[in-house]
Amino acid sequence: MVKLKFQMAASAAIVIFSGCATGPERHTSTLQGEQPTVKRDSALEESPYVLALEENGFAEPERKVPETATRQVTHEQEVEIPFAQFESVLPPEVDAVAEQGAELSLQALEEMALSHNPTLIQAMSQVEAATGAAFQAGLYPNPVVGYASDQIGIAGTAGELQGAFVSQEFVRGGKLQLSRAKWSQAARIAETNRSAQYDRVLNDVRIHFYKTLAAQQLVKIQKELVANAEDNVQTHKEMLNLGQTNTPGLLQSEVDLRQNQLNLQRAENDLQQAWRHLMAMVGTPELPRSPLSGRLEPTDEKLDWETAYHHLMLHSPEIIAACEKIRHDEITVERERVQPIPNLLVDVNFGHNYETDNSVAGVTAGLPLPIFDNNRGTIDQALADLNRSRADVKRIELTLSVKLAEEYRHYQTNWQHIQAYQSEMLPKSKQVYEILQKSYEMRRATWPAVLMAQRNYLELQRQYTSTLLEYRVTDISIRGMLLTGGLTQPPSPLGGGHINSVPKPR
Repeated sequence: MVKLKFQMAASAAIVIFSGCATGPERHTSTLQGEQPTVKRDSALEESPYVLALEENGFAEPERKVPETATRQVTHEQEVEIPFAQFESVLPPEVDAVAEQGAELSLQALEEMALSHNPTLIQAMSQVEAATGAAFQAGLYPNPVVGYASDQIGIAGTAGELQGAFVSQEFVRGGKLQLSRAKWSQAARIAETNRSAQYDRVLNDVRIHFYKTLAAQQLVKIQKELVANAEDNVQTHKEMLNLGQTNTPGLLQSEVDLRQNQLNLQRAENDLQQAWRHLMAMVGTPELPRSPLSGRLEPTDEKLDWETAYHHLMLHSPEIIAACEKIRHDEITVERERVQPIPNLLVDVNFGHNYETDNSVAGVTAGLPLPIFDNNRGTIDQALADLNRSRADVKRIELTLSVKLAEEYRHYQTNWQHIQAYQSEMLPKSKQVYEILQKSYEMRRATWPAVLMAQRNYLELQRQYTSTLLEYRVTDISIRGMLLTGGLTQPPSPLGGGHINSVPKPR
């Protein structure tokens, strides 16, 4: 009997010191299935932490943006209108880019957006409209041909004149050349706006791509947190059976599990929304959801403020379009100043005089005298528009500098946080988890401590992913010259007004 009691006491001591009824093999294999093992000599010497769904990087497509330039024109200089280069953009049929389940890259989505985004068609239509107006503005007035007669029935004859006339207006002062130059400049502004819309679409596709990629990664992390919470509940149940915890501890673990399950539902809903936004920006909302291939980690060198600021001031399409508008208004002022120069009106009539039985002809010529209307009010309006355009360039520069300062603050903060996550927080948190796991295998740590370390490590990964996303958004915005709004209608190259409201553009 004493020997039996001794064996029972020894068995109870073994169970108590082991911590749970389950052995280390189950927990070790479960965690190894959830977290990949990283071999390294020192946690502080490893390469920066990488959260990537695909190891192979991606290259953004290169593109050529047509340069926009302005040039002086004289009164008699012809301005050629290159119609051939302004071809209509028609959306092709939606191709089966990828079967459901196949990965999509950023480059593939950018190519799809350039083919299906409707705002690019609108931007090209504005270029074509301005080009057509430039062609129309330089056309010469049509002659007038008609029937002419005079003194019909005099002396019993058909009249003094039975014949025809030809009337023609001869435009003076280089008005047609200036009108064509003015509207050609408007076409250049429309082309700059088209280039800006190109950047807006690509920037928004990239931003929504990384939002979807981050949402995809957060779903993966949240699933691991749910698995961690499930293991924690099971552990508390076993500890309760052994008297190592109480009922409130078990109930709290079940609450934590339910909270993580709700967080997983929210993450999956966020992924659905991010995918739908991405497909709307691409222009193919009917495309089924597919996993994305790419990485959130920065791939470019950090931008300093001076480089970002000077690049924005030199290459922003908004500033370029505003400068082109100044040249447009300068041509407009010159055009309105020559408007009072009268055009010559010539009328030639010819026919047969039945009274004298002779062939006759006549010529009349005249021009309007700019006595009362010398276009002074329109000239003043054109000068006011010119001054407004010059001030608008400075306004746009200051507005963009304020926006850049705000974006750069977020950009720099996120960069600093990423460096802290990569160099210290994530490696140390993972090292804590690995040390506790090994200590548990050697029965020097409890399993709840291992689960807590794993949960802390996963929470850091979630925070790191959110920081990477914020960095990517600001990086794209700054490198993309603060151009967003890929589904916003492109701005019109010119505003309305009295000058542009006449039937024939001038």
